[in-house]
Amino acid sequence: MTTTARPWREMAVQLLATVMIPVSVAGTGLYYTRWQQNLNDLKTMIDLVSDQNPERRKYGVAMFEYLLKNDKVPVEFVAAQLSYANSSADKELLPLMEQALLKASVENTKVADTFRQALERMPSRIFVYAMNDKQRACVTVLMGKMKDTDRTNIVIPGFSRATWNGEGHELRVFRSSDVERASSLVKIFKDVGLPVILKDLSGVEGSAAKARANTFELWFGQAKLPASCGV
Repeated sequence: MTTTARPWREMAVQLLATVMIPVSVAGTGLYYTRWQQNLNDLKTMIDLVSDQNPERRKYGVAMFEYLLKNDKVPVEFVAAQLSYANSSADKELLPLMEQALLKASVENTKVADTFRQALERMPSRIFVYAMNDKQRACVTVLMGKMKDTDRTNIVIPGFSRATWNGEGHELRVFRSSDVERASSLVKIFKDVGLPVILKDLSGVEGSAAKARANTFELWFGQAKLPASCGV
């Protein structure tokens, strides 16, 4: 009985191998083909986004949105594209790419997390609210006193007039995922002479929707400016 069963088992193994080998080869070929196509799509998208023609750049953003919806853009590529758009002479490019990410996240919930991770890899954005010109000038002086590694990881997109009666200077954070980074920023400002109070607003309803990830606000109060500002 054992002798008879053994040839059948061997035949079954051989038959299975005969079937699975071409299936495996076909599967590998299909995987490679899709991988190559995805790579080509990413290259085309990058070429379009960086094109000198503004209309072709818009087409590239549309392709970027399409690829995001279909899980074809790794977080590394998203971070690289946002970094490029942030430094581009075309000031409309970054808002367009951010809109594409937000639209894609509606259909593909994974995109929102990809967006957050990409932003966390970029320099922190700090919007400054100052009561007067001396406070505005102080920010520029303090940035110049920071370590190179700290300064390159901070961007000041703009200044606004602060209309409040706060005494101390505040660094405001709006997302719970950014609290750790906010604490690091507080220390960076303290190291160059500006004492800053961390104001965690992440628990306030709707605050997370107010700002994108890795974005903060520095509010100058009525407290005296540090001597390091030269005022």
